[in-house]
Amino acid sequence: MVLAPGERLFGSGQTFAHQDPNRDPWIVIEQFRTGQVPSPYLQPLTDLPGRVLARLVGPVAAYNVIVLATFPLSAAAAYLLARYILGSHLGAMVAGLAYAFLPFHVAHAAHHPHVAQTQWLPLYFLALWRCLDRPDLSRSLFLLASAAAVALSDFYAGLIAAVLSPVALVAYGVVSPRQRGERWRRVAITGLTLAAVPAAGLLLIHRVAPAVLLRPAAFAFPRSDLFLHSARWWSYLVPAVDHPLAGSRVRQWWAERGLEGALLEQQVGVGWSLLVLATVPLWLWLRGDRASPAVRSAPVPASVAAAALLCSLSPERRIGSVTFVRPSSLLYEVAPMFRAYARFGVAVGLMTTLLAGAGVTCLWQWRRFRGRLAAVLLLGLTALEYAPFPPWRWRDVLPTRAHRWLAGQSGFLRVLDCVPPFRLSDSLALPLLGHDVSLLGAPTFDDCGEPRLGDKLKVMGYTHVVVRRASTIGRWLAARPAPEGLARGPEFEDGWILEVKAERPRVYLSAWLGFDPREYEGDRTWRWMGQTGALQFVTTRESMGTLLEVELKAFPRARQVEWFLNGRRLGEMEVAAEWRRYELPLGALAPGETTLTLACRGPAIVANDFLHNDDPRALGLAVGSWRIDTGAPGRGGPHWR
Repeated sequence: MVLAPGERLFGSGQTFAHQDPNRDPWIVIEQFRTGQVPSPYLQPLTDLPGRVLARLVGPVAAYNVIVLATFPLSAAAAYLLARYILGSHLGAMVAGLAYAFLPFHVAHAAHHPHVAQTQWLPLYFLALWRCLDRPDLSRSLFLLASAAAVALSDFYAGLIAAVLSPVALVAYGVVSPRQRGERWRRVAITGLTLAAVPAAGLLLIHRVAPAVLLRPAAFAFPRSDLFLHSARWWSYLVPAVDHPLAGSRVRQWWAERGLEGALLEQQVGVGWSLLVLATVPLWLWLRGDRASPAVRSAPVPASVAAAALLCSLSPERRIGSVTFVRPSSLLYEVAPMFRAYARFGVAVGLMTTLLAGAGVTCLWQWRRFRGRLAAVLLLGLTALEYAPFPPWRWRDVLPTRAHRWLAGQSGFLRVLDCVPPFRLSDSLALPLLGHDVSLLGAPTFDDCGEPRLGDKLKVMGYTHVVVRRASTIGRWLAARPAPEGLARGPEFEDGWILEVKAERPRVYLSAWLGFDPREYEGDRTWRWMGQTGALQFVTTRESMGTLLEVELKAFPRARQVEWFLNGRRLGEMEVAAEWRRYELPLGALAPGETTLTLACRGPAIVANDFLHNDDPRALGLAVGSWRIDTGAPGRGGPHWR
């Protein structure tokens, strides 16, 4: 990432492999570049530094700085919190590093830079518990500042902090060694101080985005989304989906449970080794061995973790005839614009790492060899479970290596990328090539498999075509020579380049009107139309005695087909139900556009009615390959183009 910060994005993209893994990052990158975030979604503590950095180092590098900085910052913040709670440098080091590389953090850092701002949550709990211990002015201001930071960096983090604060307050107050009256007085003072934050937040929302308060339903997600984007209890026990050793099996496991579409939100695993370490201080506390600060404070993170886990689960669970309502159901009624309650898993992870740090402290202070050996072995297993940085923990900001090759070419290139503009990341990333790049789009270029595509590309000034191996046209072209008018250029494992070598044609096909998408089988390719369809030709130079030779096939049986040129009927023919070549005399064509319309006698037939193949399309005629014979002025004989 450091070697090429403007060319790479953090993360393997495995959690979004079934979708567009670069979509969400590119939305944020574009917001950094333009400085525009739709209201009310501005999260200033993340977005504003991103804008400033984008002007200094470029939007992609700015995005990477915002994401990568969260790892050392999260480690440092969790270290400070653990050092304050546990009183142990060793335990704080374990907690800090484990929290920084939680699967939750690593997964969201690859896709959601706002959610990846996990450094503010431990800082907030540190400020909260310090204020509880001694609620003076400086600590109260630190608490207010950290609460504002956690909410303004990521709205979900603000929700998590707001929901868990009462639990954190009460739990810490209960285990406080102070006398009961003094203890609850400090809880009350800290709670009143903290109440200023939501009050200020509501005033800010009312001023900046009043619609959120007045019409919350306009920003609401469907309640059904909560079930997909909430955690399962077993999610906390499952390794990361991009784990170098277990990743493929984990992905299959989630797919079998119908959750492949929400894999990212399920990356809340904390690791079995950390869980074992976390049980050590809890076990000692239950035994009454509470002399160590690491043990004495154990119920606090355990209580917060339990509350966070409950909030991360789906709104309800039905067992037999009884339906159990969970906290996310109640939270949805108050804030319907939140749906990903699995993100409470970051708090579960934070509290688990605190307990694990306490466990390491206890084992290390147990002056026996087996205690320290157990600590070392469990930490080694934790490193194996997390495996934070396998070699593929980055992906190119461009779609394929073929695109990267184009970006390295000097001079002006005009490139056609053979994919439709369905993926937002493609539309936003392609300007990085530094050349004029177009995606497929009707009617001019709606597929790259049409015969004689090179003619059209030549006329329009295109120099190259980039084909992705994973696409339909890529798979079809992989085992075949380059189409006529195109030549194979550099090839890569995920795509290749075609160079435009066609000569400027006299007549070329510019558009298919009224046709279904192209289909492929063996060496043949075709497009279906219904009862009527039109081929739009453009004549670049006057053409005498033009003849169109075209492959046609009728469905489901032979049909009578008329053809019209610019609305004028030229003839009629019988088209067989198998592929045959037909000659259509078009006469002299003047420079400009000419529309050839094919019209079937009788209505098109729904494919499913005849073939019982669940195809709902009404089909009449298929058009395959074609070529045009033009008679040039002043020359005898045909001129094949």
